[in-house]
Amino acid sequence: MKNLALAVLDGYLTKNPETKQTKTDKTVTTFTIAVNNDWGDGDDKKTVSYIPIETWSRLAENCQAYLKKGRHVIVDGRLHQDRWEDERGKLQSKIKIVAQNVRFGPKPQSENEEERAA
Repeated sequence: MKNLALAVLDGYLTKNPETKQTKTDKTVTTFTIAVNNDWGDGDDKKTVSYIPIETWSRLAENCQAYLKKGRHVIVDGRLHQDRWEDERGKLQSKIKIVAQNVRFGPKPQSENEEERAA
């Protein structure tokens, strides 16, 4: 039986997405979202997590076309751990979300103003 490793994240893009083509001509778009975490009763109990997101194929193309820095998104997908050995021979790892769905929130106010000025 397979184990379950799903995540749903609500956050904002920290920079514009980056898109690449694989050797097998598949499209992959990556971006990072900032997720605000509030805990406790006071305002001093806030942290921000920066979560890398990876999208593939048609979803990757849509993310590249419509997402920009500051855009609100809700992402659901599966956790994936990349592992590699660095140049010193030390084992490294990184957790990311491989998105199954990305829901686009409203455009940032500044982006809406740029469209009206054009």
